Amino acid sequence: MRPRHLLILLLLGAVPVALALLLAGGGGTKRARGVPVAQLSLQLIDGSSAVALAACGVTHHYTAYRAGATVRFRGRITQPGNWSVTLKLKACTSGAFRPSGAATGKVLPDRSSYEGSFPAPIGGYYFARAELKQGNALVARSDKRYFHVR
Repeated sequence: MRPRHLLILLLLGAVPVALALLLAGGGGTKRARGVPVAQLSLQLIDGSSAVALAACGVTHHYTAYRAGATVRFRGRITQPGNWSVTLKLKACTSGAFRPSGAATGKVLPDRSSYEGSFPAPIGGYYFARAELKQGNALVARSDKRYFHVR
């Protein structure tokens, strides 16, 4: 094979890779640049003890809440700052976890912890994840916390 043909084949092979990298990096919420690196934790409180359950093909320990109850949450932020916290909820629907709502966390005066609550949704299996933002820029996400409403 001629060197010129090899170069053309390499370039043609690089186009799909470059497109995949470009599309994977453009997710909708921009990541903060020049912002101190911070992490945050998430706890769901006041629920019944967690039990191992499977929903949407995922087996985890699900904390139980009664329908009509208030689900309280709190967490810590490793780096004090001028943050906003949003709790994103996803529900197990048709075999997949899909967006089902959000709640706002109140950053406390120490600026390194937050808390909030939301009314328990209708019966089903859910997970919650906290997002830490500065302005509109996403800084960090917590681990998922699974719960079910009965």
